[in-house]
Amino acid sequence: MYNRKWGQDRRRFQRLNLNMVVWYKLFKPPIAPRAGGLGAEEREAVTIDISPFGMAFMSSFSLEVFTDLSLKFIIFSSQNGAYERLAVPMEVKAKVRSCSPAQKGEFRIGVSFTDIQLEQQQKLMKFAKESLRPFV
Repeated sequence: MYNRKWGQDRRRFQRLNLNMVVWYKLFKPPIAPRAGGLGAEEREAVTIDISPFGMAFMSSFSLEVFTDLSLKFIIFSSQNGAYERLAVPMEVKAKVRSCSPAQKGEFRIGVSFTDIQLEQQQKLMKFAKESLRPFV
């Protein structure tokens, strides 16, 4: 059971701590966006962690929980065990699960992927596994 006091993690899958660029925008932009708010524009952020089922990133915008987002990011994968890295662009839909204030006026946004293909999840699992493997 989750215990907020002790900060236990309720996730079913471990996330990989990773700083990479992610671009996000509202999946359905508001008809009349708030002044200074997030409209239909694509915004750049930096991830904190990622798993095959979700990610967290830092944003200069506060997002309401349950907001639908469109995310774009690039992961790198080896081919047939070679150490050459191949860029794998990913585009997925996500739902905001948490938004909490962080330092310097930024917000920590936690999202779960809502429209992700099995192949994309498998690529993310492979990416996480390769990233955790020590270099030889």
